[in-house]
Amino acid sequence: MPDYGWPEPVASPEEWRQLLSAAEAFKAAQPWLWMFETMLFAVQNPETDEVGFCSVTGQLGQHLALIVYLGEEALGNYFSAVHGIQAVSFLEEREHGMLLLEAPQLQASFESPQAMSAMDRRLVKEAKVRIRGRDLWPAFRSFMPGRAPWYLTRPQVRFLTVLLEQALIVAEMQLRENMLGSQGGDLPKTLQLLSRVYAEGAWSSVERTFTPRYPVFPTGTASADLAAVRRQLPLQDLQLQVHLALAPMPVEEGPLPPYLPYLLLVVDAESGMVVGSELLLACPTLADLWPQVLPKLLEIFDRLQGRPKRIQLVSERLYHLLAAPLGELGVKLTRARTMPALEGALLGFEDWLATS
Repeated sequence: MPDYGWPEPVASPEEWRQLLSAAEAFKAAQPWLWMFETMLFAVQNPETDEVGFCSVTGQLGQHLALIVYLGEEALGNYFSAVHGIQAVSFLEEREHGMLLLEAPQLQASFESPQAMSAMDRRLVKEAKVRIRGRDLWPAFRSFMPGRAPWYLTRPQVRFLTVLLEQALIVAEMQLRENMLGSQGGDLPKTLQLLSRVYAEGAWSSVERTFTPRYPVFPTGTASADLAAVRRQLPLQDLQLQVHLALAPMPVEEGPLPPYLPYLLLVVDAESGMVVGSELLLACPTLADLWPQVLPKLLEIFDRLQGRPKRIQLVSERLYHLLAAPLGELGVKLTRARTMPALEGALLGFEDWLATS
């Protein structure tokens, strides 16, 4: 990751040492050997009462980490994504993975030395913490919707230290008592989780009830004169495939962290030819992304000098967003499980990014 500078407020060297020491203790215990990522538990921030919903990943040897979803809205994104594990297509898998990336979260992961940024290495060096098992180095990141994974602020450093310490306690309890169940299946309206809470100077374990807040589908509103579009652009015997995907190419615009743009990709279903592509930013928030989609799609129609008779989508969110306005335009909108033409175009775009 490029060295863009550290976010404010900056943690002290001692706070970084405490975080690194907690991460090294967590790594040494290897809780992913007996913990599954669906064994959720909660930890309350003793400074703010914010709740982090914790998942230990790496049971299959991939992405060894403590992932902490921040708040019940992020918890809803997590369950929505897990609910989609039965996805049968590449695009469905990507759609549910995007929900996870849009969940506010903190991560402490353990990476190969080659994957560490210069700033990560500098942090370890300046904190003077010994890294045991030097094939795995600790890395800490904050995730925000529509933004690139970024470095931690001072409050986040302190909270992630607490999270690692309490997660290790819960993991050791799980090893002895086997008291955590896996969370999966149907989307729960409420759920009870083992929670670590701090009160009157001491930590304790309690059962608490939480209510996941699931993503709300954006609804389309006419941001253009659709009657004028109908008059100006005739219907064409054309079927298009449309998808919106996160593009791994950070864009610096405004305050850090950089944005991750969303790629609006439009492909001719028969020929596989890309007829339109637009990069959109969730700027300043994710809610500001959705009103941009229809106008950009109409621009593509204008370049085609006509409206397509049919459009295919995989994304349920896009369907809810576009069904009403495209219906007014006489465009038949259908959902599909797979869209081979668009999948090939998206993979080609990603290959180009990887080599450019």
